Amino acid sequence: MNVFIRILPLLILILTTSRGLGSPPNILFLFTDDQRFDSFGAMGNPDVKTPHMDRLIRQGTLFTNAYIQGSMVTATCLPSRAMIMSGKSLFRAPMQLDSGTLLPQAFRAEGYTTFATGKWHNGVPSFLRCFGKAEAVFFGGAAGTHLNVPLNYLENGLMHPYWVPGVDDTVLYADAVIHFLQSEASQSRPFFCYVPFTAPHSPYQAPDEYVQRYVPERLTLPPNVNLERAGSPPQRPRPFPRQGRSNGDSRTRLAQYYAMVTHLDHQIGRILEGLTRSGHARNTIVVLATDHGYSLGSHGERGKANGYEHGSRALISFSGPGIPEGERRTALVYLLDLYPTLCDLAGITLPPDLDGLSLAPAIRGDALKTRDTLFTAFMADQRTIRDERWKLFHRTRPRTSQLFDLINDPHELNDLAPLPQYADTLKRLHRALAQARRDAGETPERVQELMQRRGRSGARRHPAQ
Repeated sequence: MNVFIRILPLLILILTTSRGLGSPPNILFLFTDDQRFDSFGAMGNPDVKTPHMDRLIRQGTLFTNAYIQGSMVTATCLPSRAMIMSGKSLFRAPMQLDSGTLLPQAFRAEGYTTFATGKWHNGVPSFLRCFGKAEAVFFGGAAGTHLNVPLNYLENGLMHPYWVPGVDDTVLYADAVIHFLQSEASQSRPFFCYVPFTAPHSPYQAPDEYVQRYVPERLTLPPNVNLERAGSPPQRPRPFPRQGRSNGDSRTRLAQYYAMVTHLDHQIGRILEGLTRSGHARNTIVVLATDHGYSLGSHGERGKANGYEHGSRALISFSGPGIPEGERRTALVYLLDLYPTLCDLAGITLPPDLDGLSLAPAIRGDALKTRDTLFTAFMADQRTIRDERWKLFHRTRPRTSQLFDLINDPHELNDLAPLPQYADTLKRLHRALAQARRDAGETPERVQELMQRRGRSGARRHPAQ
C-alpha cells in the first residue's frame, strides 16, 4: 500500500500529460491554395521564408513526388478538392461531391468531431454532409479580394452568411481554427479539423510588413521562366505575366506571391501554437499539403492547368504520433491518396470504391514504392506519364511530345524526344500513357462533361488516343 501511495502522484502525472495517447489520433489538415511545391525553404528555396511550414516538413515525413492527377478546367482547385474528398481519380470523382462517402464523413461516422474553415469549392450540400462544426467558410473558387470575403458559419444545420471587412481571410481562418482548438481542449472525443486556406491564390495581397520583406530585384526566378511552351513558335518566349512585360514584372509578381506565402506561414504558426496550448498536439497528426502547382511564368505559363512540374506537382507532409521524423519518400503519389492514408493512420475502415492508395506503408518505411508510373491529364490536349526518372509530356494541339529526364533535369529545360538514342524510352512511355488513360476511365464523353462543368463550351473534340 505504501508503495502505491508513493507512485500514485507519478501515475496521475503520466495520465495527465499523455492524455489521448493510445486513443484514435486527431487530424489537423492544413491545405494551401495555388502554392508551388518549391515555395518552401525546406524544399531548397533560399528566397522564401516559411519557418513554420519548414518545421512541419522537417519533423515529419515528406513525399517529394506528389501530384494532382489533373483538371479539365482552369479552376484546378475544384477537381483537386473533389479528388481528395472522394478518394477517386479525375475521371471518376464527382465534382460536386454529391455521391459516395466523403473523407470527413468517414471520420464523422467513427465518432470524430468534424470542423472546417476556409475554402470549400464543391457545393453547400456536400459540406453539410461532412462537418458538424464550421466557422469562416468561403463557398467558391476565388474572391475578388482577401479583405472582404463572403463567409459563412454553421449553426443548427444551416449555413449563415457574414462578412468581416478589412481583415485578411487567412487571419480569419486561423482565428477560427484556434477558437475551435480551444473549445476542444477539455474534450476526449477525437477531431478532424480541415483548414483549406485561400492563400496564396490571387489576388496577391499581403500586409505591408510582409511585402517589405521581399525586394523583387533580389529574387531568383525559376530557371524555366522564359522557356517556350510546347508548340509555341520558335524564339517567342512568354514571360509572366503576358503582354510582353519584362522579367522585372515577373520578379515583382514573385515578390507579391512570396509575401502571401510568408503571411500564410505566420498564420500556420499561430495554429500550431494553438494546437499545443489545447493539449492535443501529442495525439494529432498534422497534414500539410498544397492543392496543385502554379506556373508564375515557368515555360511561358501563368496559371496552373498544365502538365509541367510547376503546374501539376504538389507537396504532402505528415507529422505527429507514429510518423517518422526527418524522412523523405520519393514514391509516386497523388493527392487523392490522402483519403485512404488518413483512414489507415486513424484505423478507420475504408469504403470499397476508392481509387487512391494508402501511403501508410510508405510512411512507416515498409513499402517505399506505391506505383510504377504516374499519369496526369490537363484540359483536352495535355497528357503526361512519368516513372522514377523519365517523363513524357504529350500534346495533341499541336501534336507534340516532349521527353524529360527528371533526375538530371528537374526544371524540364531539355527536351530529349528528338534524340534517336531515346526512341525506345519514348515508345515505352507512349504505350504506358495509352494504358493509363484507359485505366483511369478517360473517355471522350467524360472529358466533354468535365469541361462543361465550369461553363466551357466543350466544342473541342477529344484528342486522339
